[in-house]
Parts: sequence; C-alpha cells; structure tokens
Amino acid sequence: MKLCFPVVQDQGLESTLFGHFASALLFLLVDTDTDECVSISNCDELAPEAGCDPFKALVNKNVDGVVVGGLGDGFLEMLNMMGLRVFEAQSLSVKENIELFRQDALGIVEMQNSAEAGRCDDDEESDGCSHSHNHDGDDTHCDC
Repeated sequence: MKLCFPVVQDQGLESTLFGHFASALLFLLVDTDTDECVSISNCDELAPEAGCDPFKALVNKNVDGVVVGGLGDGFLEMLNMMGLRVFEAQSLSVKENIELFRQDALGIVEMQNSAEAGRCDDDEESDGCSHSHNHDGDDTHCDC
C-alpha cells in the first residue's frame, strides 16, 4: 500500500509529521511493502503565489491513503471522495506510524464538524487547533 504523510522535511522514514495536512510543504509517499520513500512538493514551484494544493500534488501518484495529525472536515470529505483512506497518526514519527499501520493500529479519521467546533480557524481568540499552519522562517518555499 502507498501511504502519504505530510512532513516537515524529507528525512525518509525518519521524517517528522507536519501538524496539518493541507498546509504541509512536503508529502512523503511510502510504499509500506518495501519502505521505498519519495517526497513531493505541495506547492507549485512555477506559481508559488498559488499556495499549497494537496490534490494537485497527489494527482496520478497512486496513493492509497494518507496518515495525518490534523485535517479539516472539508479536506477529509474530498480525500474520501477520491477513494483515499485517511488514518489518524499516533506519533510524529513516520517510521512509528508505518509500524502501527502494519499492526492495524491506526484508526480511520472521522468527520468532526471542525468548523462548528471552532477548530482549525486560525482565530487566536478561540481555542483553535493545536497545530501550526505556518512555516515560520522558511522563505524558500511558498507560503501556504
């Protein structure tokens, strides 16, 4: 199975998950049968002003599922409509999540009505989500 992980930077299986799927600069695609890893950008280098577009990044990559730490309901619904299984990460380590996947220990992400609950809204006054949507200090990539 080929799984997609939003990552901070490409360090192969030693990569660390980025907190939010849609705004990750990179995705690490891992074949769980061979541990082969390939990273792809979530930003169009020819049009960085367009920002991140995970669906454009993943088109024709033959991904079977994604493993995420954070994901809004809209993206979850779109991934599910694409036929992708969305798994909830249990660790920030790609390697540990792959082992948990092999043990069938990663749960499927369910809709949480995140907008109504005030999660992932970037409003500093609210509780918001517990992960970052920003790439502080990184001006070599698009600002997603």
